[in-house]
Amino acid sequence: MRTLDHSDVELEYLAEGAANVVYKIFPPDTGSSSAADLHFSHDGYDSDTPLPTEIPPLQLDPHLDGKLVRLRKDLPAATPMEESHRHFETMIQPLFQEDNLIGSELFQISRDLLKDCNANLRKLEKNCKRPAKRHGVYLVENEKYGCLIMDMGPTFSQDSTCIEFKPKWLVQSPSAPQGSRRCRTCALRAMKRENKADPPEVSKAGFCPLNLVSYDKTKIGIFLDHVIGPNYDRKASMLRGRLIDFLHKNALLEKLRGLQLELDPDGVLRADLLSPKFLAAMTLRDCTLFLKVPTSGKDAIEARLGDLDLKTSSGKKAEYWRSLERQLIDEGWYTATERDKAAHENLCQLS
Repeated sequence: MRTLDHSDVELEYLAEGAANVVYKIFPPDTGSSSAADLHFSHDGYDSDTPLPTEIPPLQLDPHLDGKLVRLRKDLPAATPMEESHRHFETMIQPLFQEDNLIGSELFQISRDLLKDCNANLRKLEKNCKRPAKRHGVYLVENEKYGCLIMDMGPTFSQDSTCIEFKPKWLVQSPSAPQGSRRCRTCALRAMKRENKADPPEVSKAGFCPLNLVSYDKTKIGIFLDHVIGPNYDRKASMLRGRLIDFLHKNALLEKLRGLQLELDPDGVLRADLLSPKFLAAMTLRDCTLFLKVPTSGKDAIEARLGDLDLKTSSGKKAEYWRSLERQLIDEGWYTATERDKAAHENLCQLS
């Protein structure tokens, strides 16, 4: 194991999703929220990709500049970071150009880092600074690795806005019945809206991802209005026209759309749910598109895909995927005939 000369860094909580927590990196003694050691190690790393010790030294300021730390939560179905990273390098990365993806590098984590970060998460909960729906779930403290990822947020040298959203299913589910009036994303949203047990935010109107790849600027604008909405500042709203032009016939979105269909042409009811291709398709159906939009119209918009963690059919996941698809079909959510009544909505492009 190799320990870096400047081993102490400080991490500040930035954001989190269902499976990971993301932190900003600061030099020591800056008053941020957690401090711990970052190391590289040979131990247990047996992929065909470069060993972590071959990654450029983490302590170098140029290497840390523009990077974030992502750490895994302690969840029953969560995939170890090393396995997920190997899947990214062997299955996802070869499908795209390098500048299409959020870069990701493994580093070894000390237990002190994980313990300090968990203590900080509990402190954030106590101070009501952590989303309530994330309470009670913390980082797995026996994880060996974390990931160093690219920061798509604004920098001091460039005034910009970061917009992110999940494109979701850009093609209809291969299992959907003929004559469907909702795509897979809109069908699932409609079903959740009817479920009174879901939290209030689920019932809010959403976007149809088919609008995003419709080649129609008006429909792309409708999509963006749902994405930007009240969640972004006035500056992002002012950039709406540039974003519409950028997303119109966007090559990255077309690539993502084509791969979703190519990797799973049969649908979850007929697919081999252990197939690496199928699991890659499910990964690409839940990734996030990050758009870095410079305020200056002279600079180009940067688009990259992230949140490409391995989807796994282990545990009850395979059963869940199939039972969910059967429910969408059998209860009429695809055809908008659920509960023996036609739905009066015009959110989905298929309507």
